[in-house]
Amino acid sequence: MIIVAIGSNLSSETYGLPENNCFECVKILKKVFFVRKVSKFYKSEPIPKSDQQWYVNGVVEICTTLYPQDVLNKLFFIENLFKRKRKIRNEPRVIDLDLISYKNQTIKKKSLIVPHPRMHQRKFVIKPICDLDPNWKHPVLKIKANVLLKSVANQKIFNINN
Repeated sequence: MIIVAIGSNLSSETYGLPENNCFECVKILKKVFFVRKVSKFYKSEPIPKSDQQWYVNGVVEICTTLYPQDVLNKLFFIENLFKRKRKIRNEPRVIDLDLISYKNQTIKKKSLIVPHPRMHQRKFVIKPICDLDPNWKHPVLKIKANVLLKSVANQKIFNINN
């Protein structure tokens, strides 16, 4: 399973509110990859805690024959379509795409770490993964998503879907 996380907490000139950025991003991802599943989207407070606006987050499961670095390059390309700026770590963003997991592989390069090193600590990633497959196992920890979800239960997120 290849999992890509989508997040936004800034409005964009083109699509408006952060949730619109996320929904439009899914449409673009569908033009670049075969998107098998899309999670619900959630509002969550920023991590680390700050006075930033809350984020809208979700995940998609994609299928592709591209290598992991090529997937990451496509994600950066899509972020550029949204005019994503990268200046300061953990800054507000119009769109954020992270390669969370790639076919249960473990990759540690300067430009790419998979699985995402902090994914299991973030409810805004684990809860959407549970939407796709609660029995998905973290490639390194070998713990199911629904069990990981219990360890981050105190983090606040709210479903924005009806």
